[in-house]
Amino acid sequence: MSPDAPGAPGGGLGQRVRDLLRARLVVRRFPRGSLLWREGETTGMLVAIRSGRVKVYRLLPTGRAVTLYLFAPGDVFGFMPFVDGAPYPAYAQAIEDVEAEVMARSTLLQALRAEPELGVHLLSLLGKRLRDAFHMIQSLSTPGARARVAAALLALVPEAPASAGPVEVRLPVTAHEFAGALGLVPETFSRALTSLADERLLERVGAGRYRLLDLAALRAAAQPPDV
Repeated sequence: MSPDAPGAPGGGLGQRVRDLLRARLVVRRFPRGSLLWREGETTGMLVAIRSGRVKVYRLLPTGRAVTLYLFAPGDVFGFMPFVDGAPYPAYAQAIEDVEAEVMARSTLLQALRAEPELGVHLLSLLGKRLRDAFHMIQSLSTPGARARVAAALLALVPEAPASAGPVEVRLPVTAHEFAGALGLVPETFSRALTSLADERLLERVGAGRYRLLDLAALRAAAQPPDV
């Protein structure tokens, strides 16, 4: 769910954006539970996380919160309203104490004029967000907790795994938060993991870390029953 090099702070596109903006970024800290912005706000900031994690969520008419994205160290986000001029479509909340480099909208617009290459990298990041949203839609539309968890774990696998063998993935947030992002209670999430582990599709290797033993079989487990 962390679209830009999960587990590798400062890697990939996020690092290139940081490099271009280095002189203009300001360090800010956000206590756990604080809101970076609310849905509907038009002012905001580009955020490059140094430490801690942020969730972006929407409130449904029923009052239920649906997590859309989970951002970790190395991720850069929050610039969409700067691109299309529309308000923020969701809330952003620190789920841990967060330290980040931030930039106001007016400063980013100046940077885009000075560094045209920056616009290309920001569009690439938007493309990765869209791809991540498709992964989320797929996992949420998959019936059954077991299939939904299998699909979500597969979404954490790099597009080009380092080897053809087992692949280790790490949850971008706590298991409780990850389960909530999938629309599952923690107990159901845990049972689904146990079922997949019993079938030797994965194994736990640490807190929030799993080794996916058979990607082909896990893909089959992620399919709806009628596929």
